[in-house]
Amino acid sequence: MAVSAQTFVCPNGPGPGEVQVGITGGSHGVADIPICASDGRENADSPAADTTPNESHAVLVWHPNASDVWVAGNYVYKDNVGENVALNACNKVMGGGCTRGDKWWNSSITIIRDHEGYFTNAWEREGSKKLLDECSAKQLLQCEVFAKIKSSTGNRSPGASVRKYFAASAWVKGNFGYNDKLYVASGYRSADEATAAAIKACVDATSRPCEVNTLTGNGFVQAYRFDGNHNATTENSSKRAKEAAQAGCKKFKAKSCTLQAQFDSRKSGLFVHDFGASKAP
Repeated sequence: MAVSAQTFVCPNGPGPGEVQVGITGGSHGVADIPICASDGRENADSPAADTTPNESHAVLVWHPNASDVWVAGNYVYKDNVGENVALNACNKVMGGGCTRGDKWWNSSITIIRDHEGYFTNAWEREGSKKLLDECSAKQLLQCEVFAKIKSSTGNRSPGASVRKYFAASAWVKGNFGYNDKLYVASGYRSADEATAAAIKACVDATSRPCEVNTLTGNGFVQAYRFDGNHNATTENSSKRAKEAAQAGCKKFKAKSCTLQAQFDSRKSGLFVHDFGASKAP
């Protein structure tokens, strides 16, 4: 039997990282001797269990200012091309700042989005439900399952439309000098720009220390009142923002709940919302 130059005799059969590819001997009183070759695992950077050529691998890439993710999938790990493919695609759209998330193989990951529009993820086999529960415990509504992506999926490469528009709201910090108003800065390309603009608008108007109370990327700021108190929340859709405010009223066991103005982060401007005279936040 013809064998390749990378083969070798293995009298005791294939060992770890080896496969039998043929036999030699077997005549003139000589017993058959197995011929083995490396299965390619010994030089891989990752554990043997995730480097076999027939496995399907994928890599996730994201950017904090993007409303979607990039994926390079269905590739063999040892080729190590997926990360560069996804990173280059992301950086081309976002102008830099993209980072690699998880790598996974022969499975799926679940991508979860919180009420501010940020992503996190977990392997399906490593507790996506737990991650969803942990995320949801930090906000008024359950976090959203944004996507489930198989490692066998081809490239996911969104375009420039995924660049987020951010909005933030601020009000006077504490009771002293509180003027029943919410200052909203909307349509900014980064969270830092939106929060800085909201704080500045509040400080300029009141000459008091101010603090940010909401932030969203490609979402909505919802102002509301309950039992004479003021509050605001954010969510990824107009409907969810209203539902979150109602959930806030329920959380505080309010006897009255009034949904007020709503602000879309995609609409640029500086806005002032008057809650109406009542208790300070």
